[in-house]
Amino acid sequence: MIYIIPLLCFVIALIMGALLVRAGRGVLVAVLVVMLAVVMAWAIWKGRQLSGWDGLGYAIVAMLMCAPGILGLLVGGGIGWWQTRRTAVQE
Repeated sequence: MIYIIPLLCFVIALIMGALLVRAGRGVLVAVLVVMLAVVMAWAIWKGRQLSGWDGLGYAIVAMLMCAPGILGLLVGGGIGWWQTRRTAVQE
């Protein structure tokens, strides 16, 4: 389970980022990245206020869900941009 959740967060964000950029909605990818970064910063901040297992739960949310999501959106956006650019050059 520890490997499935980050992988799903990464793959879903990767596909979403590529499709959004190819559809011409690259701004939405940037907005989603900023929103995930804010959630990640909040989870780290909240986790540092608590001790023990409670704080660890917030760190898990930040590192195993938000970070792969941000990376997936950025990589997917890059792939979508590259595919769009490659298609435009071939035409």
